[in-house]
Formats: sequence, C-alpha cells, structure tokens
Amino acid sequence: MATQIVISNNDSIKIDDEFYISWVAKGNAMPALPNTVHYVIWNDLDGQNEVQNKDASTGDMTGNTNLSATSDAVGSTTIADLLTWGETRKGQIETAIAAYDAAVADDIANGTTNADGKTWVDYDPNYS
Repeated sequence: MATQIVISNNDSIKIDDEFYISWVAKGNAMPALPNTVHYVIWNDLDGQNEVQNKDASTGDMTGNTNLSATSDAVGSTTIADLLTWGETRKGQIETAIAAYDAAVADDIANGTTNADGKTWVDYDPNYS
C-alpha cells in the first residue's frame, strides 16, 4: 500500500511523493471524491495532513479538515482506501507502460508497426 498521497481534485495525483498521475489517467476505479474537495494531503512532509475544502459553485475555499489517521473519511471513502487505490493504480500504469515498451521493442526487432500511433494508454484496460 502507498504511504503518501496528494490529490488535487480534477487535476492530478501524486503517490509516495514520486509517482505522478494526471487526472485523466486516474483510471476507472478511483474512489469518488465530493466536488467540495479541493485537495487531499496525506504525506510525511512538514504541515498538517488535511482535506482542503471549497465551495463547488464558486471555487472559493471554505476551510480545512484535519486528518490524523488512515481511517479518517474523505467523502464516502477513507485515506486508507485512497492509499490502496493509489498503489494499485501505480502498478496498473507501470504494467501498461512496460507492455507498450515491449510492443515497441518487438516492432524494432521484427520490423513490424504494431505499436505505431499508440501510447501506454492503449495497453491499459483500467484507463478512464
């Protein structure tokens, strides 16, 4: 399971302060976040772990909710669920990238063009 996650709702996700996932690549199994969540921060950096909240209609910040345990709720999910999902999604993306790289290498070795015009996304059945 991942130990850190920072989610910029509708923008990006960072797993364990090293693996970046664009929002479009979050996959089809990410736990739902309310549209009142601006950021979810759970990491070991200085500062409070928290959910930064916003008014969904204006985008104005409405305050923060401190997080102190992985069992803390973020909407209808928990930090633990988000960490588990993050580790799973990271693995799915790495597998898809490896499959794409293998297809490109196969094309080079065999003079074929099976991977032409494709990206790792084409090798990810979990892509959103």
